[in-house]
Amino acid sequence: MLSGSPDVPCGSEWTIVSKRADMTFPLKKLRQQAQRIAKIMAMIGCIALSVHSPVTRAEQPSEYRLKVAFLYNFIAYTEWPEQQSLNLNFCIYGDDPFGEHLQHLRGKKTSEQEIVIQHKNTIEDLAACQIVFISRSVIHDLGTILNQLNEKPILTISDSPNASLQGVVINMSIKEGKVTFEANIARAKRNGLKLSSQLLRFASEVYQ
Repeated sequence: MLSGSPDVPCGSEWTIVSKRADMTFPLKKLRQQAQRIAKIMAMIGCIALSVHSPVTRAEQPSEYRLKVAFLYNFIAYTEWPEQQSLNLNFCIYGDDPFGEHLQHLRGKKTSEQEIVIQHKNTIEDLAACQIVFISRSVIHDLGTILNQLNEKPILTISDSPNASLQGVVINMSIKEGKVTFEANIARAKRNGLKLSSQLLRFASEVYQ
């Protein structure tokens, strides 16, 4: 979950805090849920504003800097089966489009697990990952990749057309200058993952 107030300033960093036990009073639970939703709305609104702001190209965050912010929240709002590992291995398969922007993700924590960035060169190596970003450079082999990861607790993410329809759990795209995403919850369930309803409400498409 995201810490801080619901008003998230553009360019700010988001941090993960541990999940809390349910509060006793329903009013407090409702207030907490409203704050969470407001934070996600602020995040998406902030990113959309960054894309549309009338500033010079040098001042605008790049497409992949914005997508890193989304990656962080995809991970935070996904539940894995109980794991003993202290790390969440975020693996990039294929060419790395994020470059230096991954520094904003490296070392972050979710549910007390640290996000560790790795680059993998073979499909067989992906079984050791909890999150796999499938680069456009290897999307031609998507069927083989998904078959290898089928029914494993791995969150697959990409940014290629129609990837979620083919079985990628979350697929990002740029539409009208905004970063949007689709979600395939049928594949997520098959892989033993649970995507938060608070995240899914902002998806442009949800495949069930």
